[in-house]
Amino acid sequence: MLVWGLLLTALLAFHRVLPGFAGALSLIEAAFPWLGLLVLALLVSAIIVRTPAAFIGAGAAALAWCIVVLPAALPVPAIAATAETTTVVSENLEAGNGDAAAMVAALADDEPDVIVLQELSADIRDTVADALAERYPYSFVAGTVGVWSTTELSNGQRLDLGLGWKRALSVDVETPQGATRLFAVHLASFRPGEHEDRDGMLESLATTLAADDSKRLVVIGDFNTSTDDHKLVPVTDEAALVRTDTAGFPFTWSAGIPLVALDHAMARGIGAASVHVLPANGSDHRPIALTIGR
Repeated sequence: MLVWGLLLTALLAFHRVLPGFAGALSLIEAAFPWLGLLVLALLVSAIIVRTPAAFIGAGAAALAWCIVVLPAALPVPAIAATAETTTVVSENLEAGNGDAAAMVAALADDEPDVIVLQELSADIRDTVADALAERYPYSFVAGTVGVWSTTELSNGQRLDLGLGWKRALSVDVETPQGATRLFAVHLASFRPGEHEDRDGMLESLATTLAADDSKRLVVIGDFNTSTDDHKLVPVTDEAALVRTDTAGFPFTWSAGIPLVALDHAMARGIGAASVHVLPANGSDHRPIALTIGR
């Protein structure tokens, strides 16, 4: 039991410097929140066997999990939507989704200031745009990623982030807090043995953010990357991950039984921000809503 506890402690404490093992480490990191169950089992076992070694192993693992993983599940104060705040909703619509127009109309009914969408495949792009056009007159689209806003957009740029085709964008949004640069992203899919495109996009995104001199900056979208993934660290070093305002891990995939957080919001130069996961609405991802203040 001591050995298992110390191995788990070492994994949690040093995962950022371990080799990737052809993407296997990213899969293990996606399960970090669920390792809390293993930690609990170790603690229960230590209480049963009552040996110093068992308590040391279980205690070390519990401490590491609480330091490394648990903070993502602890809520920050919610920011109430007012005329002085900005709410951005983001969702991966799931390419070819026949209900996409109704889904985005329902998102718009909650009156967010900005809607960011991914997987705008050619067969749903026009119907989605039509569903949002009246309430969101300003838009900017890059490939399968798009932004719709109630306020003016400017300085739009389409980004490929090293992928070879446009699957991200940046655009300036007029907000009550001042002009805010918004990065909308959809990173390449991650599968065991097929992670190079995603990893490259993360590196390119980190470099792009480092070179951006905007005073206020938000990054949001489908990262296909879990919260604890070591490959996400260079990005969060440039723009801090926005924490949830509700207790629990902000899992977004899969929509029916959420097991992992793949959709994130990050911010830099923002005084206050919080995010929460919205209910499933017909996509394979759950939407997220980011609220920012001064």
